[in-house]
Amino acid sequence: MVRRDANYWVELLFRRKAAFLETAGIVFGLVVVGTLLWPPVYQSTAEILVQENRAQLLVSPDIQTESPENPAIVANPVSEQDLNSEVELVTSIHLIKRAIAGLPLQPDSAGQALLQDTIGLALRLPDSGYRLFHDSPALTPRDQWALKLARHLKASVIKRSDIVEVDFRAHDAHWARGFLSRLINQYQEYHAGLSHDPEAAQFFNQQAKQLEVRLEASEEKLRQFQVQTGITSLADQKQALVSRLSDLQLQDAKNSTDLVSAQQEVASLEQELRAAPQRISKETRSVQNLALQQIKPEVMQLEAERAELLSRYQPTSKRITEIDAKLAAAHRILDHENHLEVQEASTDLNPVWVTLDQSLTQAKANVASLNAGHEVLDRQVEAARQQLTGMVNNGLEIERLQRQVATDKETYLSYVRKGEEARAAQGLNLNKILNVSLAQPPTEPLQPVFPIIWLNFLAGAALALGAGAAAAYWEEQRDPRLYSAAAVEEASGVSTIAVLRNEA
Repeated sequence: MVRRDANYWVELLFRRKAAFLETAGIVFGLVVVGTLLWPPVYQSTAEILVQENRAQLLVSPDIQTESPENPAIVANPVSEQDLNSEVELVTSIHLIKRAIAGLPLQPDSAGQALLQDTIGLALRLPDSGYRLFHDSPALTPRDQWALKLARHLKASVIKRSDIVEVDFRAHDAHWARGFLSRLINQYQEYHAGLSHDPEAAQFFNQQAKQLEVRLEASEEKLRQFQVQTGITSLADQKQALVSRLSDLQLQDAKNSTDLVSAQQEVASLEQELRAAPQRISKETRSVQNLALQQIKPEVMQLEAERAELLSRYQPTSKRITEIDAKLAAAHRILDHENHLEVQEASTDLNPVWVTLDQSLTQAKANVASLNAGHEVLDRQVEAARQQLTGMVNNGLEIERLQRQVATDKETYLSYVRKGEEARAAQGLNLNKILNVSLAQPPTEPLQPVFPIIWLNFLAGAALALGAGAAAAYWEEQRDPRLYSAAAVEEASGVSTIAVLRNEA
């Protein structure tokens, strides 16, 4: 393959300068003429700020104080879907038709160049033929105008922001700004109409009244059940009852232990009491027989009387015989009773027995008291258990009623909140306070965005150079003569040693 260096191209252009200059001049001239004939294109820009909440000062019924669990203002980030929805909405054909409603048809057609109209007509011919072939309804001039405007309308989301930028291009700077302003106004009005429902506030208020009646019925049912059961604070009363039951069970267990101990004490005291004598001897003395004490003086008196009678009577006399008989009888009694002595013994209660008896009596009384206390505690424990069971069962019903009240209250407050929001939304809509706001109104461009003269001329010059070089090369290839060493080498396949100029 023959290598073509810079000298080859320089020689080619110099040799084919006529073709090069003609082609380059024609191309550059066409670019200049086209640039000068093309009407200027102006771009008007507007920016729309999208927010999740239209007004963050709406006061709902349940917002009283701000807290981490119940913030007064809730900030919700705008999602990508929300921004894309706004982009599609602001560039919709529907809004464009509303924006141009009442305007004269194609107000900027006077500034159009004939070349642009011709190109547009050529581009519309395939579409017109297709519609005619399929018997599709023809577009009205206003529909065609709306489609044309849609091609010059662009909306995009600015990166890392909640701002939608809307651009519109037209040949008239003032008309571009006016059309974009009308489009933004129609966009805001349409946005207000999307969320505006005059009957919403009335509907929510009616529902709130019905839910208020249901809430009052639920609260009354809960109140009556609390009065019937005596439960005002379920958790506190349940805890108090559990504590009381625990105390009673502890007292009952202690009472049972004391009762067993007291019964064992009674059994031990009874055993000791049976072993201990009830009375013990206190004093023992011997006392002479009282009969002897009475007979001895009589005997002495009879002996004295016998002695006196012996002084006067014979021992065999009757009176002495009688006295002797009495004395003999008395002596017989004395002889019989002389060896008998009366033993006097005094006894007293055993103090140990008395102590044991008293202790036993006290222990039995203690056992009886503990038995009675045990029965009372058993009844109290059973009553507390029944109360706890009843409270648990009633607590389930109370919790159910409380849940019903909470549900009814939340539903009621939600409808009240929705009604308040609907009323506020209606006021916001009437005052055009929306979740989209015009961050930057449509600007009136000061200079066109197309064509850019210096850029077009620069591009035209580069295109002219390229076209001229291509024309020179094409003419060089068509000429059968050999003008360069490269051409000789390419034709003959032999390397060129030297080149002889014409002057030589």
